[in-house]
Amino acid sequence: MFLICRLLKLLFGFLDSLSFAPYRRILTYRDKGKLLSQMNKHRNKMGLTPLGRVKLLGQIAYGHSKSMARTKHCDHRGFARRKRIIETKMGISYIGENCFMYPSKRYGRRTAHALLRRWLRSPGHRRNIENSSYKRTGIGIVHRGNYIYATQIFTG
Repeated sequence: MFLICRLLKLLFGFLDSLSFAPYRRILTYRDKGKLLSQMNKHRNKMGLTPLGRVKLLGQIAYGHSKSMARTKHCDHRGFARRKRIIETKMGISYIGENCFMYPSKRYGRRTAHALLRRWLRSPGHRRNIENSSYKRTGIGIVHRGNYIYATQIFTG
């Protein structure tokens, strides 16, 4: 299906509004570390401890980013379910979440910096980033089409 759509797009150019682009998971520690590094630099300036990474939180965050990419929409739908999973598996009830949909053809240090800047402009997202009670985090980033979908989950 993907190859057929690509061929039709090349031949006729009318499928611009449809996106059959595959998900590209930002897998490497280094790639996700770009965002976490930027965030921990900001937290350090605020006199806060750096956030440690938790694999389970990253997996849950990735699932939400993939869901946002599938619907091409950024939201916190399903947060109560994600929170219940974390409460059950980790025994933690103090949980926050940041989500973002960012137009970009590729993910790199500049994209990570832009994501952080945008989150810091939003009072709710900024509160999560600068919350001294949060000690651990998980990041899930998906690239699909011309967008980066990012979810970050915070816990105490």
